[in-house]
Amino acid sequence: MRLNAALLLLLIPTSCAWVLAEESELGKLSDAHQMFLLRDELSRRTESPDFYAGEVACVFNDTTRCEEQLRKTIAAEPKSIEAKQAHQVLAYASLREGRYKRSLLELDALLAIDPKNDDANETRPFFEALSHFPDQKVQKSGTSKAAVHTDGGMVPLLINGKNASYFFDTGANLSTMSESEALRLGMDIKDVNSGGGSADVNGNSVLFRIAVAKTLSMGGIVLENVAFLITGNEQQPFVDMAPGQRGLIGLPVLRAWGRIEWNREGIFKIDLSPKPSHVAKANLCFDNLLLISQASFEQHELSFVLDTGATTTDLWPKFADVASELIRKSGTRESHTVTGVGGSQKFDSVSIPKVVLRLGGKSVVLQPAHVIKTKQRDANKWFYGNLGNDALGQARDVAIDFRAMILELDPKPERRLQAR
Repeated sequence: MRLNAALLLLLIPTSCAWVLAEESELGKLSDAHQMFLLRDELSRRTESPDFYAGEVACVFNDTTRCEEQLRKTIAAEPKSIEAKQAHQVLAYASLREGRYKRSLLELDALLAIDPKNDDANETRPFFEALSHFPDQKVQKSGTSKAAVHTDGGMVPLLINGKNASYFFDTGANLSTMSESEALRLGMDIKDVNSGGGSADVNGNSVLFRIAVAKTLSMGGIVLENVAFLITGNEQQPFVDMAPGQRGLIGLPVLRAWGRIEWNREGIFKIDLSPKPSHVAKANLCFDNLLLISQASFEQHELSFVLDTGATTTDLWPKFADVASELIRKSGTRESHTVTGVGGSQKFDSVSIPKVVLRLGGKSVVLQPAHVIKTKQRDANKWFYGNLGNDALGQARDVAIDFRAMILELDPKPERRLQAR
């Protein structure tokens, strides 16, 4: 059984007091993590401040423009609040790309501006531990496309030359495996000086160590130096899984694969051939180490965490604000259980018989829908829910293109990946 197994690192806050009055609207959108609205607002302006233009480019995976604009911000006022924010954005962009040393350099640059930043100081041991490993990269070969048959949703892999079959989890900030699995694969497990800590989907504390796989191969396409969080053998979701299955593939690997597709017939495809980003049409973006999807409910455009590691969709308190009339008419109080790596937890919630969302070009139905009333973690402040496989599974074919940052449910045949 798949679980809501997302891992959240200690994230550096992005809220701050913006000084320039003409930028106040942009600052509010940035502070509220509303990147789709920030993108749209910038598109209406003849000139865009370097920081916001860089931030938008970064979260929509246009790394070249991201770095150009944010370096201008830093060069203009190296000790400013905007420069600190720029280093934060660059630190997480680097980590998403597996550039471990660069992510630490950006975090240290932030701390040089704000040495007493508690969150950055608490997060630094993790960045520092990863910085000792070579950067993740794609091993050059003659192929850029691959297709494999999954087994119950698990993707067959070769890790350090040994067979494994793992779930792919867009809700996992980094790839993750159990200690026993890491030892089976001959990986060198490293402690994190702070003891290593993150929080699962419920906000429960989870201790971990780290290890790096020298190679991870899928269908002949090989990544080198892939970072894994290493959990205890007693932690979900790996306890009842067989050796060779006690792991999951997280966001940096999925991003490196370029475009991923899967279907009900159990075919999983990737295409890492280079293609340009398409910020204006994107319905996906990054929020630090989360993947965010835009979806519509009635007349509202809403942002959700997209989590292929979750069996079911959970709607969050912000959704209750836009669905208040529907809840008033048909909602019933309940207790809803959410299971993460750190264990299960019950929350007061409201059950709604039916909610229809427009997601990735297709209408999906949550029947029933569960609206959790408790704010479990920081993401609840900014987003409207955690979209799981009960929503995505209503499509025969699903495609996530990290190059264009587009999610498609049942894409047209001419847009589907023809992999070898």
